[in-house]
Amino acid sequence: MKIILLGPQGAGKGTQASRLSERTGAKHIATGDIVRAEIKSGSDLGKKVQEYNDRGDLVPDEIIVEMFKPHLDGADSWILDGFPRNESQAKALEEALEELGLELDGVIALEASDQELVERLSGRRQSEATGKTYHIQHDPPPEDSDRDPGPFVQRKDDTEESIKNRLNIYHKQTEPLKDYYAERDLLTTVDATQAIESVTKDVLAAVGEKV
Repeated sequence: MKIILLGPQGAGKGTQASRLSERTGAKHIATGDIVRAEIKSGSDLGKKVQEYNDRGDLVPDEIIVEMFKPHLDGADSWILDGFPRNESQAKALEEALEELGLELDGVIALEASDQELVERLSGRRQSEATGKTYHIQHDPPPEDSDRDPGPFVQRKDDTEESIKNRLNIYHKQTEPLKDYYAERDLLTTVDATQAIESVTKDVLAAVGEKV
């Protein structure tokens, strides 16, 4: 199984990728984790990425793909989470997979309305004591300070204005990838507003795994 999870922030890509990894044994390849690990390692690639970050510039697609290659080639099954984010990255990934002699099996797009996503993300609260994330409606912070003393704060990027800005970027840059992969007969869409287990079942069904 070699799949990509697409979807806006708040749609549950990280959650579903982790659950799929546990169920199937596929490697969860998260863009942010790989970039941070590469920088921490002090490798030449990591140093290049750090230079771009320090300047506030976007890291070129070819450098990101170069970081991915060992992870893509080193596992029989994988779930790519957070990449590609636009068509140029999708094409760079295609070239890398071709070089490695690998084929993409499918792309799962997790879908939810902007209203649902704003509600999900703006309701998040993070404990400064434990780092755990809660939701004021669906998973409120515990009143028992022994469980988690808090305080529980809203992250700066979880304000409604910030969320709407990120969603606009997703609609302009990443959402067109649904058409890109649909044209290649690789796309399946899944309703991400369902219960987490229901979403997992739909994704597993889409990739042909037994539920």
